[in-house]
Amino acid sequence: MTNILILVAGVVGSGVVAAFAATAMAEGGALGSCLDGDCGYAALFMAFPLTWFILFALFVMAMLIWRRKPRRDY
Repeated sequence: MTNILILVAGVVGSGVVAAFAATAMAEGGALGSCLDGDCGYAALFMAFPLTWFILFALFVMAMLIWRRKPRRDY
């Protein structure tokens, strides 16, 4: 049950951080020129999913490393 809650928190948390990061990139002009609001579409359909995927992959890697059981030598 705890693993599921941690995973859900990771999905939501990485999504929120990715949304803020994509918004900041679009407003800062990191996604190119904004002709007729095109930078918003680039942020929504390119930067947000890519950032969310990368952040969630980093979260899963950290979770797996943190929850790894120590090796037992008999």
